[in-house]
Amino acid sequence: MLALLEHRSIDQILLKEITDGAGLSHVTFFRRFASKEDLFQHIATQEVRNLLLLGRNALDDQGSDSPQRMCDYVQVRRKIWKTLLTGGAVSIMREEFMRISAEIAAVRRANPWLPVDLAVPFTTSGIFEILAWWMRQPEDYPVEHVVKLFDALIIENVGRPRSVSMDNPPFRH
Repeated sequence: MLALLEHRSIDQILLKEITDGAGLSHVTFFRRFASKEDLFQHIATQEVRNLLLLGRNALDDQGSDSPQRMCDYVQVRRKIWKTLLTGGAVSIMREEFMRISAEIAAVRRANPWLPVDLAVPFTTSGIFEILAWWMRQPEDYPVEHVVKLFDALIIENVGRPRSVSMDNPPFRH
């Protein structure tokens, strides 16, 4: 499926192409997945969850090497991530980032003063856009530059502890 997504959107891919490419029968496929969308959801969920769990500590611990670990994870799996973020399933990936980020935020928040309904889309969009931009760069684009982008755009803005009184928050309801 990932190879096919490099060239076409998920809607344009036939289940027969997936099963033929994987050397599976339809019966074998349907024992595990209900549809090609279900297969893609499984792949996307695993990749996004692994990535965001690596990054979760970055927002809690400013000195953390989580942005580096996140970038290393993506770099090692660059072909998959390039397909996921620049291929025919970008909207599904964006939704998956939001869904999993909301799950993580419900359990653990980096900055209690920041409203969760703002923190999740802001942080998630930032991570998504940085990674999608990176996947459009040449393969030899330095990972350390991407780490610096994460630090400057995400960690410094969302992860840096603030001494904000909840009696006088920086936002109004």
